[in-house]
Amino acid sequence: MKKEEVETMKISIYWWNFGKKTLDFRGVYKDYLLKIGVSIEDIVHPIQNDVTGWRFTVSMSSTTITLDKYGIDYIQACDDIIKTYLLLMGDRTKFITPRQEFNINW
Repeated sequence: MKKEEVETMKISIYWWNFGKKTLDFRGVYKDYLLKIGVSIEDIVHPIQNDVTGWRFTVSMSSTTITLDKYGIDYIQACDDIIKTYLLLMGDRTKFITPRQEFNINW
């Protein structure tokens, strides 16, 4: 699946505030990645020059997280950085994508 197609796919993110389900985001991948401040760059594997991927970088408080993903679909790479971000936030979260739902910190 092309990067442009994935960026326009709809997702939803809910989190629980004192036991009450709250909608945090409903929109497309691209808008959520911008909202949380993720920068994305195309990269080439350091050893296997024919393998490409993406480097996702996001800052949280005083920490910067960098996630390199090679040899997978772009949608799976986006899911991985969003799940990592939500996991580190620490709240109970439901992340709904076109492919599946993820329950994080349950």
